Amino acid sequence: MQSEFYSYAEQMQRYLDAQDRRIAKLESDLTRLAKELDEIKKKPPINVERIEYKFDQLKVESLEGTLNIGLNPNDLANIDEFTVNKNPAAPAPYLFPERDIMTADISDAIKGSLPAIITENEERSGTAMDPSYHDFIRHDVERQLPARIDMYINETPQPERVPHLLQNVKEKVIERITSDIHAAIAAFMSQSNSQTGGNSDNGV
Repeated sequence: MQSEFYSYAEQMQRYLDAQDRRIAKLESDLTRLAKELDEIKKKPPINVERIEYKFDQLKVESLEGTLNIGLNPNDLANIDEFTVNKNPAAPAPYLFPERDIMTADISDAIKGSLPAIITENEERSGTAMDPSYHDFIRHDVERQLPARIDMYINETPQPERVPHLLQNVKEKVIERITSDIHAAIAAFMSQSNSQTGGNSDNGV
């Protein structure tokens, strides 16, 4: 009986010792954290300057519609932003089994031709843009492609909505979007040149 009492007392002592060590560690951590907090409070506040968006917001009008370079994506939430003449009713969607495949093909074709389109506009204007502008234009155009492709497919006239003319529909959509991109890039470069004095040595 006495041995059991001593064994219990020994276990209790070990438990109390472990608790003391835990309390000591917690007190040490608390002291360290309080010290770090005081040091943070003593540091001067960080002043974050407002970053200005350097690209002008351009809305380029063309016979086919509008293509925007430099616009906030929120400005393009409504598909009506893409059209010049606000029609009283949008055309009925042109739905067909291969539509997703056609949309992907058109998107790939446009994305693949973007570098050549940008270069062609540089050659026409005699101005070489900084590579960062190439990336900016490419990303801004690619962002708008899905909505524009959908819009132009849906604008296919009813007589042309037949299976054997799907290839023609795809080619027309690519042609219209390519024309829009040329107009948008040309206007973007013209606006940029007017702001920088057209110094082609340093890019747009």
